[in-house]
Amino acid sequence: MKPKSTYSGPVTELGVKLLKKHVLGKLSGRGKKRLVGFEEEYGHVYQLLEQTVVSGEGNSILIIGPRGVGKSTLVDTAIQTLQETHKGELLVVRLNGFLQTDDKLAIHEIWRQLGVEMALEDQGGQPKTSNFADTLTSILALLSHPDELSGGMEEEEDERGSRKTSLSVVFVLDEFDLFVTHPRQTLLYNLFDIAQARKAPIAVLGLTSRVDVVEGLEKRVKSRFSHRSVHLRLPNSIEQFWAVVRSGLEVDEDELGEIEGVCAEERGYWEKWNEKLEGLWEESKGFRMLVRRGYALTKDVKGFWANWCLFPISHLGTAAVAQSSTYTSLAGPENRLHILPALTELELSLLIAAARLDIISDTDTCNFNMAYDEYKSLAAKVKVQNSIGSTIAGGGVPGGGQGGKLWSREVAVGAWEGLGRWEVLVPVTVGGVQGGVGREGRMWRVDVGLGEIGRWAGQSGGVLGGVLGRWCREI
Repeated sequence: MKPKSTYSGPVTELGVKLLKKHVLGKLSGRGKKRLVGFEEEYGHVYQLLEQTVVSGEGNSILIIGPRGVGKSTLVDTAIQTLQETHKGELLVVRLNGFLQTDDKLAIHEIWRQLGVEMALEDQGGQPKTSNFADTLTSILALLSHPDELSGGMEEEEDERGSRKTSLSVVFVLDEFDLFVTHPRQTLLYNLFDIAQARKAPIAVLGLTSRVDVVEGLEKRVKSRFSHRSVHLRLPNSIEQFWAVVRSGLEVDEDELGEIEGVCAEERGYWEKWNEKLEGLWEESKGFRMLVRRGYALTKDVKGFWANWCLFPISHLGTAAVAQSSTYTSLAGPENRLHILPALTELELSLLIAAARLDIISDTDTCNFNMAYDEYKSLAAKVKVQNSIGSTIAGGGVPGGGQGGKLWSREVAVGAWEGLGRWEVLVPVTVGGVQGGVGREGRMWRVDVGLGEIGRWAGQSGGVLGGVLGRWCREI
């Protein structure tokens, strides 16, 4: 076990700046992320790529897994390691099914990324070849010996007399299932054919979230595919989920330590940061609850980073670090009261109506129909008071705008569902099924108390706060 950091010195601006840039880069997908939990799958992919570079083999493989599981991280880590150990021996071409929507766009993107200069037709910008296969073969052939373009080297031929390239090419096809929808699957056919026939040392890596993608391949394409695949699965325990979350929040000290001008103070602070993260997981009940909810609902690590980590780290400063307030903000709020200022008037009105029903009906659950009827009753009382000369300025009904307007059921349903998205309303399930029928009949439980809303309304002041506070008290 790594010994605990004993650093207690000052926090420097440089240390905080480098930490924010490093951690935010990983959380937003721009920085290098550490692969966690897929060592066996990584070894399989790396070995396949290494065989292509070292032995000149043609290979193809599918990396299958749900979105956000780490498919791109696995491939990028393997390619980066290979580029470090075999520098200058491979090129990488990245295609995406969302961007290259047909084979013509795909071949132009291959052309652009490889940087091959060939004579193009004056019209259409197409290479002087007869078909798609010739175009792709010509591109790969020109990579064989760049000196040939200036007349420097002779061609290298294998035992079958075929022209070989001296550089290996790795094709990464993200959203592979969208390439399967291309007419006749010409791109896939030619890539798999070149890999199978060993016309050139290429590796084709398809990344997809569809487990049945192979069934969509045409027979001629499927016969040339190697049928190798690697399956990545979401974390199957809360500890595995936390390990992946922590890998994005931690500082990779070796990477930052190589930056010129970094001194002992910065390194000591980064060690303390990593230690505090582990302490946050072990000691903070609020943070563990936050992680558990993310694991239970979606297991989406990227979503957890975006929702709960980006904001507090982006506002990190030396004063905040010295007071440990950043770790507290990462732990999340103790209750839902912090959401109240962000709600609309209509959402607040429906929330208070639902909270009032907990007391009036002596039940802890309600649906939209019940809450809307209570809201209409409260709004009607305000309208009557306004008509007899109430002192409320503007004469408006909370949630209804000016002039005593009462929002319709259709509009109110949208606001009610918004409360569910804010999670101030919690769905009630019986036997794993949510109670009630339809949007308006589903049963919910209010996650904040009427007294808590009333205290917030009293502190907020103003006309709206006065009306809402009276609704919370008059019961």
